[in-house]
Amino acid sequence: MSMINFLERSSFYLNRVVFYIAFAASAVFVISYFIPAFFDIALAVLIFIVIAICVDAVLLYSKNPGITAKRQVTDRLSNGDENRVLIEIENNYGFKVHAQIIDELPVQFQDRNWLRELLIVSGTTAVIDYLVKPLQRGEYDFGDINIYVQSPLKLVKRRYTIEQQETVKVYPSYIQMRRYQLLAATHRLQEVGSQRLRKLGQSMEFEQIKEYVRGDDYRNINWKATARRGVI
Repeated sequence: MSMINFLERSSFYLNRVVFYIAFAASAVFVISYFIPAFFDIALAVLIFIVIAICVDAVLLYSKNPGITAKRQVTDRLSNGDENRVLIEIENNYGFKVHAQIIDELPVQFQDRNWLRELLIVSGTTAVIDYLVKPLQRGEYDFGDINIYVQSPLKLVKRRYTIEQQETVKVYPSYIQMRRYQLLAATHRLQEVGSQRLRKLGQSMEFEQIKEYVRGDDYRNINWKATARRGVI
């Protein structure tokens, strides 16, 4: 199981709602050109949104790091089978956060829309459990884990880029091999269509004995059955 130390990088974004409010305030400013009373309303909205953005930014940057994460994946994957991958995300903030997680999967999976959303309570660890199914052998490179975090105000979004690059090798289906070994050990191979075949003449059961022909191995002669038939 791979456990990789991470280096966290973060970025700052404004949510769409901020731009919607700013656009509405601009529209009110335009209206105030014709109706002066609207000027004070537009100015109050603008001041309010600026203050709210500052407060939200302070909340998100009050902890460094506010979010930690790590990926857990085996050092080898089984080709053609579903393999489990875990991502553990810990919330170090003093409030619950809404998180969007994007894991950079190996290019062989051709999945560029991988996204999970979680609401993580303060001081707890959330776990994302998902499956990957490689279809060819070789080396698979996992990239970074990207996490977008929002406070309850949802005005500002902080992006964490957590470096978790690792290379995992894909081997032939050892999961199926283990399954067959287990079935063989418990004598249950018939459940997967494997049956034991008998060759006529090589069984020691009386009804399975054939007549001796020249060239047959003397060691396979059932002398007791021959005596029962009265053949000398």
